[in-house]
Amino acid sequence: MMIQSVQQTYVFNQTAGAVTEPVNGNWLQAYCEYLGVTQPVNSSWLQALCIHFGITQPLYASWTIALANYYGITQPLNGSWWYALSQAGGAPPVVPFTWSGNTNNWEAETRNWETT
Repeated sequence: MMIQSVQQTYVFNQTAGAVTEPVNGNWLQAYCEYLGVTQPVNSSWLQALCIHFGITQPLYASWTIALANYYGITQPLNGSWWYALSQAGGAPPVVPFTWSGNTNNWEAETRNWETT
């Protein structure tokens, strides 16, 4: 399976079918623009998407793995992180992973919600 095809599936799934065509041949750019992100970061629409979701560092030197981890995906599927991402349904979990300077590792961000 080609990366462009699984990126297309990922974008289609995450936008509930609202994004049906690439922008300038790029599905991630189309998704970013759907979310209101209008510029790539360091020439990367993937990095721009990650930063939009609050992911500020790559994981194992990979923005793709960081995005997968954001969705709770810890292993590639059929040898591909993008294939695993394309199979992810719905919105990412509330708790993203953030880099901890204390432990020098990725940890789940903790959020406390007060309900009344």
